[in-house]
Amino acid sequence: MSRSLSMHGEEDWPLPPSRRESTVSSSTHSSGSLSFVSSPPFSPSLSPSLFSSPASRPREGSVNDEVARLPLHPAVTVSFVRSSRLFKLRYTHINIRKDYSGALKYLELGGGVGQQNAFLHSFNTTRLPVPHLEHPKLRHEPGSLRLSFLEEQTVQTGSTVFATQLSYTFEDWSDCLQFQELVLASKLVFIAGIAEAKSKGRGEECISQNLRILRGDSGKLVILFFANSQRKERKRYVSIPLTCIDSVNPGKNSRRPVVLQLQPNFDHLAQMKTLQIQFLDEEDQKAFVQFLAENNR
Repeated sequence: MSRSLSMHGEEDWPLPPSRRESTVSSSTHSSGSLSFVSSPPFSPSLSPSLFSSPASRPREGSVNDEVARLPLHPAVTVSFVRSSRLFKLRYTHINIRKDYSGALKYLELGGGVGQQNAFLHSFNTTRLPVPHLEHPKLRHEPGSLRLSFLEEQTVQTGSTVFATQLSYTFEDWSDCLQFQELVLASKLVFIAGIAEAKSKGRGEECISQNLRILRGDSGKLVILFFANSQRKERKRYVSIPLTCIDSVNPGKNSRRPVVLQLQPNFDHLAQMKTLQIQFLDEEDQKAFVQFLAENNR
C-alpha cells in the first residue's frame, strides 16, 4: 500500500541535515525521456550536465556566462518530494544561467519567503531539457500552468544536494510562456492542445498533449510534441522542422485530422512518413493550418 505524503511549505524547509544529506543515488531515468529524436533544431546546443556526478557540487558561475532573470508576480510554486514529504515553495524570480555557447547550465530560484539560500535546479542529462506542460492548453480556458521536466533532477540549497522530480506552477500565462522561451532559447509562436496524433509508420504517437511551434534565433521553425503513446525507447519529444513538411491536408471538416506528409530527412521522419493531428479545438486546428500555409514556403 502506498504511503500518503505530508504537505509542507516554507516554514518547514530546509530539512535538518542528515549524515547523508549530500549523497544521492544515480537513479534510473523515467521512461519519459526528453531527448530529441533528431538534432535540436534551435540553439542552444545540447547542454552538458551541470554536475559531473549526482553528488557533486555545481560549478562556480563564469564571467562569460549569460544570465537572464525572469521576475514573477505572482510568485511561482515549486513542488518536490524530499524524505517522503511533499514541499511547495514559492519564489519571486528565476535566473536562467547559460554558458558562453548558450547551453543551459542551471536554474537559480530566489526571493523565497523565509529562504536564506538560493534554490539551484540542474539537470542530470546531456540532453536539452524541455519544459513539459502537463495538461493540454485550450484556447478559451486558462488551463493548468504546471510545468515539469518528467525526469529526476538535481537540487542544491545551501549544503544540501539531492535528486527529485520538480514541477513549476505559474499563476500567469505570460510568466509560463517566458519561462519556456528562456529555457529553450526560442520563441513559442504557436501552442494548442491535441486529442491525438498518429503516424503512418509508427501508429499512435500521442494522446492529450500539446503541440508547440518554436522559432529559433536563426528563424527556423520547428513543431514539437511529446510522444507519450510510443514504447519506452521512443517515449520522448519529437521535433519536426517545418522545412521537412512536404504537404498539408487540412481535412474536410474539424472532425477530420490535419495530415502532414513528411520528407524523410531524418530517421524518425522516414519512419513516420505522415502525421495525422486531431486538435481539441476547431479554431486551433484552423489557426495551425493557416500558420503552416503562411510559413512553410
